[in-house]
Amino acid sequence: MKNKEIIIGIVVGMLSTSIGTLLYLLYIASQRNASFGAIWDFAISTGEISSVVVYGAALNFLAFFGFLKFNKEARAKGVLIVTIITAIIVLSHKLLF
Repeated sequence: MKNKEIIIGIVVGMLSTSIGTLLYLLYIASQRNASFGAIWDFAISTGEISSVVVYGAALNFLAFFGFLKFNKEARAKGVLIVTIITAIIVLSHKLLF
């Protein structure tokens, strides 16, 4: 039962990171009057995609504290796992590229 709750938290963490990244890219695209694809290509080509993902992962805070507010500690743990994995991936990307 507890593993199922952690997996739900992991899925929510991945979804919130993806949605946050998408929203951030759409915001930047609207500010620069550019297409979403152009902003995505620019972020990839300049190596700034890790910074974009970090801004997108900010939505994990809402999911994490929301789960804690409703006493869903196992789900919050899943969101925290995704956040830590995201941080490790972004750090390794920054150090290697």
